[in-house]
Amino acid sequence: MGALQQDTAITRDGERLTALLDPAWNIWGPNGGYVASIALRAAGAVAPEGHRPATISVQYLSVARFAPVECQVTPVKTGRNAWLLNVALVQDGKTFLQAQVWTTNKQDGPATAEAAMPQVAPPEELKTVAEHLGPKAGEITGFWLNLDVKPLVWIPWDGPRQPGPARLREWFRFVGYEDGDAFLDACRPLLLIDTLLWPTHHRGLVERPNYVAPSLDVTVWFHGSGAGADWLLVDAHADTAGAGLVHGQARIWTADGRLLASGGSNMLHVARA
Repeated sequence: MGALQQDTAITRDGERLTALLDPAWNIWGPNGGYVASIALRAAGAVAPEGHRPATISVQYLSVARFAPVECQVTPVKTGRNAWLLNVALVQDGKTFLQAQVWTTNKQDGPATAEAAMPQVAPPEELKTVAEHLGPKAGEITGFWLNLDVKPLVWIPWDGPRQPGPARLREWFRFVGYEDGDAFLDACRPLLLIDTLLWPTHHRGLVERPNYVAPSLDVTVWFHGSGAGADWLLVDAHADTAGAGLVHGQARIWTADGRLLASGGSNMLHVARA
């Protein structure tokens, strides 16, 4: 079991930034949202004081190893209110992830909040997956030990498949999470959006797929602070697929109805060996 604030920490040695990929975040290798979070925090280590992330766009170039990572951050736009930083995560001289991060210190401007959180049961009225599983809770392993999950509708793991729309609405809490700066704060919605679009697509299939769909990219727009928020609602849909690509989008909400982030990803169809 990992802790997001520790396992995405950036170490500075002069101008050199590094991180260590922790195997607690394993899904098909290091989870994409996890390594993207390291890129986001590396950008935060270079951005000016008082800045927060506005947008991150990530491209996944190859699968990393659970080992040290060099974080190469290059400012390419350094405006008074907004910076753009390019981030490359490198192992053994090879870039396995590249990202562009916009940051800002802007606080004034228009304020519109027409988006409404879905009408769902609050987390305190729902059971966790572990509580639903009871004695079988030991079947939760790997990456999923880092998250408490409260589904709105429980679908037994060992029951018959119930195909439905490619939609996912569930509450998530990061185990052992402690608030930090704005860049750490943004890692939670980033990781959830990247991770959950494949299982969202999975839910819309009549039969279990004979393929996987690793992410080519993920883009997330940040709308507000999640500081102090424990449970986060994921409202995701992945209802578009064709010509070898699967697409999904998601919004992340706090329990008191604040929209934290929205984003999406294209995933590439890969037949199972």
